[in-house]
Amino acid sequence: MNLKRILSLALLSFAAFVAFAQHPTPVHSYLEIYDLDSGTHKVIKEFDYVVEAPDWTPDGQWLVFNSGGKLYKMAPDGSTDPIEIPTGSITQCNNDHVVTVDNKWIGLSSNDPSVSRGGSYVFIMPFEGGEPRKITPLSTSYLHGISPDGKTIAYFAQRGTGEERSQDVYTMSVKGGKEIRMTDAPGVDDGPEYSRDGKYIWFNSERTGRMQAWRMRANGKDQTQMTFDEDMNSWFPHISPDGQKVVYIAYHDYELQPSQHLPDLNVQIRMIPATGGEPKVLVEFFGGQGSINVNSWSPDSKKFAYISYRTTEELTAPKKEMAVQLYSVRSLIGTPELFAKNHDYVLRRLSELGYTGVEAISYADGMFSGLTPAAFRSEVEKYGLKIVSSHASRGLLKSELASGDFSAAMRWWDDCIAAHKAAGIPRIVLTSLPLPEDEAQLKAMASFLEAVGAKCREAGIRFGYHSHSHEYNVVAGNTVLDYFISHTSPENVFFQMDVYWAVIGKASPVEYFNKYPGRFELLHIKDKYEIGQSGMVGFEAIFKNAARAGMKGYVVEMEYASTPNILRGLRESALYLRNASYVLPDYSNLPAEQMRIR
Repeated sequence: MNLKRILSLALLSFAAFVAFAQHPTPVHSYLEIYDLDSGTHKVIKEFDYVVEAPDWTPDGQWLVFNSGGKLYKMAPDGSTDPIEIPTGSITQCNNDHVVTVDNKWIGLSSNDPSVSRGGSYVFIMPFEGGEPRKITPLSTSYLHGISPDGKTIAYFAQRGTGEERSQDVYTMSVKGGKEIRMTDAPGVDDGPEYSRDGKYIWFNSERTGRMQAWRMRANGKDQTQMTFDEDMNSWFPHISPDGQKVVYIAYHDYELQPSQHLPDLNVQIRMIPATGGEPKVLVEFFGGQGSINVNSWSPDSKKFAYISYRTTEELTAPKKEMAVQLYSVRSLIGTPELFAKNHDYVLRRLSELGYTGVEAISYADGMFSGLTPAAFRSEVEKYGLKIVSSHASRGLLKSELASGDFSAAMRWWDDCIAAHKAAGIPRIVLTSLPLPEDEAQLKAMASFLEAVGAKCREAGIRFGYHSHSHEYNVVAGNTVLDYFISHTSPENVFFQMDVYWAVIGKASPVEYFNKYPGRFELLHIKDKYEIGQSGMVGFEAIFKNAARAGMKGYVVEMEYASTPNILRGLRESALYLRNASYVLPDYSNLPAEQMRIR
C-alpha cells in the first residue's frame, strides 16, 4: 500500500471521531439562497471544501456557518470572503449553532478538548468571538434553539447506555444548571427550535415509525405531529421569523433509517404552513447532513439559506460522451405524472453526474412523457443533454407473423417516425421481438426489421434493434441475432447490443464485433447492478474494440442498483466510465473496408 493511500485511510479514520467531518468523500459546497417570492434559488458562493449549516443572523447582516471545526460569517449576498469568528480553544465546532435574537451571543456545539472521551457539548460566547463558556456538563448534547429572551437553550441529548439510552429534547438555562427532559417518546426526538414568539418548540420525532416534524408548547405540553409525509423522513423543522411557515429537509425513506440524517443523498426542502397542511416541495438537491441543520430564514421571512454539495470526483473526473437510458430512472420519471413532478431534478442531476445524452423510453401516441415532441426535446436540452436515440415498442402480433401482413404495424411506425422527426431524435430503436418459434417466424421478423428500417431511412432517421439474451438462442439451426444481422442491410438496420445480456446469453461481445464489423452503432453498457462491479462483463475489451463494432455512442442502462437508490448507482456507473480507459472511436483512421461497412 503506498504512502498516499495510507495517509488517506488515516484521515478517514480520524474523520469518524470528529463532529465536523461529515462527508465520506471530498466535496464542493454551494451556499444557496432560496427566494420564496420568485420561487428560485441561487448559488452565492462556491467552496472547494466542506461548509455546513448556514444560520442567518437576526439583524440580516451575516450568514454564519461552520467549516473544519471553526465558525465563519459572510455577507448574505456573497460579496465578502468568509470571516472567522474566533472560538478560542474550541476548535471542533459542528453544524449546530444559533445566534440570539439580540445578535449579541452565539450558541454552538463542539467537542471539549479538555474531556478525553470526546462527545459534543453546548457552549455560548459573544457573537464577535471569544472563549466559549460550556453550558451542558454532559455529552452528547447538540444545540438547536435559544429562546427569544436569550435565557434558555433547547438541545438534543443522548443520555444513558444500552437499553437505558434515550435520545430526546432537553432544555436548560443559558447559565447552566439542571437540564429538563421535554420528550420521552420511543426513538429519536431531535432538532428543537423556538418560534420567534417563544410559545412553541418545533422538533422532529420518529415516534410514529417515520421521522416527522412536531410542535409542542415551550413547557413541553401539547406535543403535536405537524407533517405526515408517507415516503420521506422529515428532519429539522425551521419556523420563519413571522411565524407563518416552516421549512424542513426531507430524506427518501429508501435512503436511510428514520433515525439517520446522513450526507451526500438526494434530498428535498419542503414547506408547510405553521398551522400544518400539505407540504410543498421547494427544491431537490444533493445534500443532507450539513445542508440546513439550523434556522436559516432571512429576517423578513422571504428567503432562506442552505448548502448543496457535489462530490469533487464528479467535478474533476474526465468528461466523456455517454448517454443514459431513461428506463434506468423509470421509478422517478417513468410516467407522464412522475415526469412532470420530478424531471427537473432528475435530468439536472444526470447532467451533473457527467451524462451528456439520454435515450428516451416514453413514446406513446405521438407524445413523449405526455409532452409534445418539441416540448420534450426542450425539457431535455434545458439541462445540457441531447437525445441520442429513443426506444419504441411496436413489434408484430402472432397473426401478423403468420400472415406476413405488416400494414397495421407500418401505420403505427409512420406516426412514430413523424413524432421522432418532430423531436429531432436521430435514431429509433425497437426494444425487442419475441423469440421466434420457427424459421418462418425468424424470416418474417427479419423482413419486418428491414421494412421498418427502410421507412426510417426515407425519413432521415436511423433504425436499430435492441438485443437481449434470447437473441443468442438457436432457432431452426440459426442463432437469432446472426440471422437478423445477415438478413438486414447496414443501410436500413443497425443493432444495439446490450453487453450484459450478451454475456448472460453466453456470447462474447467482442467476437460479434469482429464477426459483424460496423453493425453495432449503439451499445448498451450495463452490468448486474452498478457498471463494473460484477466482474462479469469485459468492459475494457469492449472499449478497445468499439471502433470495430462501428459504435457511435455508449448508452448506460441500469435495471437495478445494489441499493434502492438508483441515482447513487448511476453516479457510481458514471464515475466508472469517466475514469475508464475508453474514448469514442476516431473513424477517420479506420481501414477503408470498415468505412464502407459503415
